[in-house]
Amino acid sequence: MSTRTLRAHTPITEESRLSQPFRAGNRAFFPCILPAIALAVALPGIASGAAAPSRKAAADVGTELRLLAQQRPWTCADQPATPAPGPGLTGGVAECAWQNRLRMRRWSGQGGVAPGACVSAQAHWWGWARAGAAPSANVAPVWRSAWNSQAVSGGQGAQQRIVTLRRQDDGQWSVTEWRWDPSERAATRRWQEQRWALLAASAARWRSPAEPPSGPVGERMLHSVLEAHLAQRTGEIGERTWQWQAERLCLTVDAVGLGQQLMQLPYAADDSRMEQRAAMQLQLARRYPKATWLTPFSLVPKAPHARGGAKFLAVWMENATFKGQLWIPTRGGGPLVRLRITTVPPAGAHGAARAEQVLQNELTALATRWAAEHE
Repeated sequence: MSTRTLRAHTPITEESRLSQPFRAGNRAFFPCILPAIALAVALPGIASGAAAPSRKAAADVGTELRLLAQQRPWTCADQPATPAPGPGLTGGVAECAWQNRLRMRRWSGQGGVAPGACVSAQAHWWGWARAGAAPSANVAPVWRSAWNSQAVSGGQGAQQRIVTLRRQDDGQWSVTEWRWDPSERAATRRWQEQRWALLAASAARWRSPAEPPSGPVGERMLHSVLEAHLAQRTGEIGERTWQWQAERLCLTVDAVGLGQQLMQLPYAADDSRMEQRAAMQLQLARRYPKATWLTPFSLVPKAPHARGGAKFLAVWMENATFKGQLWIPTRGGGPLVRLRITTVPPAGAHGAARAEQVLQNELTALATRWAAEHE
């Protein structure tokens, strides 16, 4: 008997009649149920890995070269033997992408002020970052001890450069430098420009603003002169301190502000008399009886026909500390602007002579800058 005959003679029972819709619906049932099963299986993994999306979101083009380049980076074939940006940093292996047109170097370190150091390691790193910036770049000139991050961007010629300094959650500091040489192909260069713009926007978020100076107008003017003077130095500004390095000496602003004149100092240099300066020196000697006067109270020299009024300086030694002070009379017999810088030179006659000369040079430069900016 054939299979067709068997099927024809098989009796149709109630049970077989009920099972026919189920068998016919299997094809529609499984495509619907499979996504639900997959979701149920995935839910425990999603719950246990809830932090994974946040970790991925925390990484951006400013921290991951692969995200910026949109390709797997590689260790650059050429690794120039360049020194680290400053003390306390390790790393600096260059990674490349975009046919070696995109380079990234990263260092890390503890930061802070090392024993015997003048300024913090961050101030040294920031000085290195600023030194490589284009002259037209809008860069905060002096490192602030309260900053936790900073960035500088700009380029010289076709090459673009971005440097970021950031304090990590574990207290470590990260210094990252990016360099980009644009592609010669127009379409590729446009795509790279878009990616570089994303990096620049990320770096901009890490720029910390410099708090504007406070206090009387004369003090604010002097603060702006100090900051401009430190623009090319390795320096640091604290809540109440200014420190920088010059000729391997650590200079500190000991006193800055306005005050009444001990005696009426003339604003016009032509009105300054030797007798006035001698009288002023006598008053200073009485005020600091233990001082050894290296440069007595003198008129700051200036070029013929230079702008501005008279300014005076003196340099002395007291308890192994060298002090140099600048006095700036203001027009109309107003308050006297005063600035004092101190340093502790190495022992020996040579160190003492160098400290005296450095203080004279710094005070003279500050006096000249004051005249250029405010007179």
